[in-house]
Amino acid sequence: MDNTKSTAICVFLVLLMILTPLSALLSHEESRITLVDEQSIFPAEGRAQTTWSGSVTVTSSHTVSVFDELIISACTNVEMGSGARIYVEGRLTVEGTKACPVTLSSLTGADHEGIQFNSSSNSRGSVLNNLTVTDSIYSITMYGSDPVIHNLTLNNPDRVGIDLFGSSTPYIYDLVINQAGRLLPLQNDWRYGIGLSVGDGSTPVLDGAIFTDHLTRALNIWGGSGGVFRNIVMDNISGSSWVTSAGVWVEDSQPLLTNLTIDKSDNGVAVRHIDNDGYTRAVFRDTTITNSMYRGVYVDKENHSDYSNYETADFTNLTVTGTGGPDSKTPGIAFAAIDVNATGAWFENTLVENASSVGVRLYYTDSSTTFRNLTIRDTGDLNNGPHEAGLAVTWTFASPTFEDLEISGSVGSGVHTYKSTLGGSEWYLHNNSKDGMYLDYSSVAVNELLLENNSESGAHLLDNLDTLLENLTSQFNGFSGTDDNQKAGVFFDRSKTVTHPQLDVGCKNCTVTNSAGSGVYIRDSADLWLSDLHLAENHPGHAPFDADNSGLTLGQQGGVIHVHNLTIHTERTGTSNNPAMLLQNVAANLDSIALNGNHSGIQWDGQNNNNYPSLLSNSILSGTGCLTVSNHQALSGSGNTIAASCTGTLQLINSQVNWSGLTDMDATLMQLDSTSNLHLHQPVDIDLASSVSTIASGASVDVAFDLTVWVINNQSNGVPRANVGATFSQFQTAVQDSTDDLGYLFLPDFVGQRWTNTGASGITTVAVSCGYDSISNSTNVSLDQDRFVNCVLPLDNQPPFLMW
Repeated sequence: MDNTKSTAICVFLVLLMILTPLSALLSHEESRITLVDEQSIFPAEGRAQTTWSGSVTVTSSHTVSVFDELIISACTNVEMGSGARIYVEGRLTVEGTKACPVTLSSLTGADHEGIQFNSSSNSRGSVLNNLTVTDSIYSITMYGSDPVIHNLTLNNPDRVGIDLFGSSTPYIYDLVINQAGRLLPLQNDWRYGIGLSVGDGSTPVLDGAIFTDHLTRALNIWGGSGGVFRNIVMDNISGSSWVTSAGVWVEDSQPLLTNLTIDKSDNGVAVRHIDNDGYTRAVFRDTTITNSMYRGVYVDKENHSDYSNYETADFTNLTVTGTGGPDSKTPGIAFAAIDVNATGAWFENTLVENASSVGVRLYYTDSSTTFRNLTIRDTGDLNNGPHEAGLAVTWTFASPTFEDLEISGSVGSGVHTYKSTLGGSEWYLHNNSKDGMYLDYSSVAVNELLLENNSESGAHLLDNLDTLLENLTSQFNGFSGTDDNQKAGVFFDRSKTVTHPQLDVGCKNCTVTNSAGSGVYIRDSADLWLSDLHLAENHPGHAPFDADNSGLTLGQQGGVIHVHNLTIHTERTGTSNNPAMLLQNVAANLDSIALNGNHSGIQWDGQNNNNYPSLLSNSILSGTGCLTVSNHQALSGSGNTIAASCTGTLQLINSQVNWSGLTDMDATLMQLDSTSNLHLHQPVDIDLASSVSTIASGASVDVAFDLTVWVINNQSNGVPRANVGATFSQFQTAVQDSTDDLGYLFLPDFVGQRWTNTGASGITTVAVSCGYDSISNSTNVSLDQDRFVNCVLPLDNQPPFLMW
């Protein structure tokens, strides 16, 4: 014991003798650290522990060695010389309190370089409490370190407030950074004016932060980094002319950010993917961005020609308001409230409102982009094409999805697409200053749409293809429109112009009511498929269904408009020439048409260079004009009924019409001009005698029926493969054919009588003959109705017929 005690005393005396002369020899300028209160140095057992208190001056640099600890007591003011920096290789403990924080400030007015944690300090338990750093170039820099920081305030850092490299993992609570880069003149590089930079694989936890008045970025996350960032407020992040200035910048990284508020920034959030060897996936929860100058949210890829998209950003509960608005730094110069370019993103529960720009803009996106529950209000850049809209989608390669979409108050259309594909469901587009949606040369598939109170048409489809709108309701649209197309409920404009076995444009289960003009307005469109269509209470001065394909270049363009199950309710004014359906130069397949109310029926010009025949089937013909068809070279159909409410005529002008099963409920006149012919197969209750005076010279009405022949033997069994011949007394040439396996031969649609302006012809007599195995028979019938003829062959007993 005595020896140990003596040894300790000797060591202390030797150290005292060595240190005392050295401290006397060093001047103030030459010392790395001048301790104003020299009683603040206290030795510790096992390692060197230094404590600073009071006023401390660091003129150049100070290093806390790997096994050492520097403790800075509460109320200590550390004055840092120009370029001075504290290097931490061991442990740093800052013991400031809220009432008496530790401060690092500039000694000479020239900026210092703050504190740098090197990788050797990792896991050594550095703790910083209640520290304020002012007038630094860099305030806190870390290389692979993990201090725990509480209540850190950084004022006027020139370049970076906190700069993380080398997979640093600090915990930071209650951070305040003010005016990063504001006092630094223009530099020759971009990297200044940044609050917190997280790079090189770093993953901090930041809980509670305020970033105010930064030049370039508040959060700059790059280089495969991540981390958790929550409860953060930013304002006035603006001004860099070198790079994109943003509240949050994420590059090739995967952070999680929650409860984030950004106000008055050049760009609120920017997420960019650059390096395909890395991965970008920024996740945002509960984010509010207000009054951005250029963009609220910007998600893009540096190489816009690289189309290998995936979700690089994920937003849930996002609000973006006031982009480019009066409270932004410079109003009226915004690009978009939300902008997604050449990449993918997920947005769920998003509100965009009060932007001077387009609300949401997508460019070069694909199916990796999804919006769920998106609301856009009062956005759009007037007189700027697609950017007038609430949602603008351009040049997409596969379909982004929009589910639960509501857009209102746009200065242009609610939705504007160009050369794009997109899809979705449950769209509510209302009270927009132009169309509810304007689809230009696009492919769109949407289910459940409500389009109402838009100033122009509910939907305008221009040069579209491969488009299907299902369960659409369009109402009260077009009341500020000046042209008929702007007043329509739905406007098909050159959608499509050529026939294609696929790529059709359609509207299925669609209801259009109370439009300022027509319900459905079609111009120069072909291969349309409209099914289960209901038009009601549209403007009485317009045809509820109005189609005109006279602008197509015949021989090069054209096709058939298909309409199935159309119901129209209208009360047109001046019903003498006010059809419910108006078709001009249109080839169409009309099936199951029902017209109600006051109107003049269907007016249909079928001139299309004879390229496409037309059909009218299973329809109820009514109105004061009932039906007028012109320039149809091949109009056919079946199952039509002339209703008792048809008070006009069926008028044919330069048309060839072939109908089967036409039924007349009330002796309607047939009016044919000299170049028209009407072929009626199996008509029901058609009184042609009263129409003789309305059939012009050269016109005719043929009445045709079917003939069924059954060839049987003595045992009343059908004879297969028997020869059958039918010779007609007029109008048709003879026919020859064989029976089927049961002995039947069906001969349909042969003219039994012809009506002209001189009256009716005689009834056609048909001579029917049959034969088998050199045995024959014949009989005559009058073709004034469908006829069934038994042609009996007196055949002897024979082996059964075998059908191989």
